[in-house]
Amino acid sequence: MKREVKQLLQKTKDSALLAIEYYNKPAVSFKSEGFIVMMCIAWTSFFHAYFLKNKIKPWYRKQEKGKRARFETITEKLPDGKVIKDKKWWELEKCLREFYKGNNNDPVFNNLKFLSGLRNLIVHRNLPELDASIYAECQACVINLNEYLKKYFGQKYNLDQFLSFSLQIFSNPKNIIEASKHELKKKNAIEIVDFIKSFRSSLNTNILESPQYSFKAVLIQVKNHESKDALALRFISEKDLTEEQKEQLKNIGVVLIKEKEIKVPEDEHIMDKLTYQELINQCIKEIPNFKLNKKFHQIRKNIITSNPNLIYQRKLDPKNVKSLKKNFYDKRIIELIEKEYNESN
Repeated sequence: MKREVKQLLQKTKDSALLAIEYYNKPAVSFKSEGFIVMMCIAWTSFFHAYFLKNKIKPWYRKQEKGKRARFETITEKLPDGKVIKDKKWWELEKCLREFYKGNNNDPVFNNLKFLSGLRNLIVHRNLPELDASIYAECQACVINLNEYLKKYFGQKYNLDQFLSFSLQIFSNPKNIIEASKHELKKKNAIEIVDFIKSFRSSLNTNILESPQYSFKAVLIQVKNHESKDALALRFISEKDLTEEQKEQLKNIGVVLIKEKEIKVPEDEHIMDKLTYQELINQCIKEIPNFKLNKKFHQIRKNIITSNPNLIYQRKLDPKNVKSLKKNFYDKRIIELIEKEYNESN
């Protein structure tokens, strides 16, 4: 493995561990900001390492593909007058687009989109009350990074040996997501809460229930085990419990719930239109030998460029000019995709 890739992986691990250490410091009142900033750095470094390992150059080009590669540079002037130049690397959002190639229904993708979007909103605010509200997304972010390191670079790069269970006590019963408009205004948090509600409401049930998007657990005290070597903590999935065990948990005050589907608010512009995943499913169903590959992405891009009326971008938060967007496709695009497939074969 190239030295640059190894250095980026080390930066990934160091940034992630700093994020976790910052979050777990009891004296820190606003944990989310430092955690999210460092985890965004960790994920960006991971993607850069992945791209370089797979011979993909994660730098902005000066011109379109097909020509000899020339890359944009950034310049930094030192106090002694020396000038340092470096290539302009892709930021996290660009890395997400290149890595997932339009797969907007991936829970890990949505977890990172949520946290990266939130990072831009909280960086100039102090909202300790926010920590409990997004704890599950933060926990999932750490687990996802560890799994991706093992999946794409092997067991030797995992974070397992450095991680332990985080002991958190949220003594403040207030939930900032449910706070009144007056309280939010005093905290300068209306935009943040609107963003969180809007983003979560745009996700389908499968993503919301996925532990890769939001990892939730209940800690219950039990009788000490006879063996002194027994683990202090063990995670059990709700689906693995018997009905009797679920009833016992209810009797001690633990309520097991399933997320109900939260639909995107009605919008006349998206009526009878397809989400990206629905478009893929229809193409698989209607187009013989269809494959989700670079050819498809190029065909889709060319069609949208020539027929911009076939795509509608809906803001997740209509009131925020910097809001993330979701694409919806006119069903007519399937016929054009099939035509392109037939002509190229």
